[in-house]
Amino acid sequence: MELTSRQLSSLNEMGIPVWRLRSNAQEPEVVTASEQASEQLLRCTWIILVNKEHSEQAQRLLYAMLSAIAVSPEQVALISSEQLPQLQSVDAKQKVLLVLSDEITDLSEQAISRGEIHQTQTIQINTVCSFGLNELLAEPEKKAEAWQDLQLAQSTLSQ
Repeated sequence: MELTSRQLSSLNEMGIPVWRLRSNAQEPEVVTASEQASEQLLRCTWIILVNKEHSEQAQRLLYAMLSAIAVSPEQVALISSEQLPQLQSVDAKQKVLLVLSDEITDLSEQAISRGEIHQTQTIQINTVCSFGLNELLAEPEKKAEAWQDLQLAQSTLSQ
């Protein structure tokens, strides 16, 4: 059912969200080979650090989160903590590193907390840390804070 702009405006004023069907776009793959990683890291805007082993449900959650902020799969490179050293050679302009992992300690010796923009000594890319995907599945009440983290990460790209 297609709504008119007047109907959409009325629903918006009442605080009623309007759902849209998502396309079944191809999902980005986790980068594995170092040559491919470097190439993909150079052309993407979003670099997302995820746990190596995550369920299909966690992967669906990730793509739903990215779709909610209109990030296409072509803009994303998924990496694991072993690939963090490759980020030292990546141009930090117009890129954001989103950490959705329990492996935050691999980033820096400094205290890193969620909900803030960080830059480490070795990685100059704006970094936003949030909850791990498995943690979000186990504790859905944290999704509101994860949404704020996603919006923070998106705001770093517009600066």
